[in-house]
Amino acid sequence: MHIDTFFKYLKFEKRYSQNTIRAYSDDLNQFVQFIQNNTENFINNQIIDNHVIIRSWLIFLFKSNHSATTIRRKISSLRKYYKFLMQNNFINKNPLDKIISPKTNKNIPNFIKTEEIQNLFEIIEFKNNLQGARDRAILEILYNTGIRLSELINLKNTDIYFSSNTIKVVGKRNKERIIPYSESLNESITKYIIKKEENSFSSDFFILTNKGQKSYPKLIYRVVTKYLSRITTSENKNPHILRHTYATHLLNNGADLNAVKELLGHANLSATQIYTHNTFKKINKIYKLAHPRA
Repeated sequence: MHIDTFFKYLKFEKRYSQNTIRAYSDDLNQFVQFIQNNTENFINNQIIDNHVIIRSWLIFLFKSNHSATTIRRKISSLRKYYKFLMQNNFINKNPLDKIISPKTNKNIPNFIKTEEIQNLFEIIEFKNNLQGARDRAILEILYNTGIRLSELINLKNTDIYFSSNTIKVVGKRNKERIIPYSESLNESITKYIIKKEENSFSSDFFILTNKGQKSYPKLIYRVVTKYLSRITTSENKNPHILRHTYATHLLNNGADLNAVKELLGHANLSATQIYTHNTFKKINKIYKLAHPRA
């Protein structure tokens, strides 16, 4: 089946890691083993381009309780292999053209409950010093704007517009967007700026370390985890869960899906629609409580 030639090609290319080559090897050897065990009079050249056999293998994988993600990876390995066979004229047709990869289930994002968020900003006490002001600013910005970790780290002082309570964010693909924020965040931002001025910090970046340097991911993670651990039992206590919470709370309170898409900086609406699963749960609960026939 020219598998040895295929792997010589992968090694010659020198752009595939050992782990990638090993994954290809495991998947293809499993495929060959299936053919040998389930095809009478196994003859390489007669079955190499038979899509029915590939489908039989995929059915076998499903029945063996392999996940859709795993099966998609194995199909990807086969696609790479058959593309090589086609390019080198070992076969005349590609059986993978008739194979559709299974869809994977999108994980519904976790989020923090509204009452827990209220506890975070109304009950938890933040120290009246530079670090306390910074920590609160970090948490309020992430929840009030839904920006990404990288966007927070790269946020500059000049990106904050106090007159309109908005911030300018440069997201993926260098796409800029303007995001409104609450008056309570304005107060936290102002307090943090005052603390930075008292410490003579002059960096262009808004969120800084205790030494006045640009922040970094581990610092933000540490701050978020520290405070979320005090108000929620959710397993996820990372900065991104505040972005999920921002989107979910907006939609739960009637925000337009397209508006949330723009606020999050998503390129496609499908990326935003995942949050509607949580919203539908709330709507379904309301329906069951309110409708006489529910």
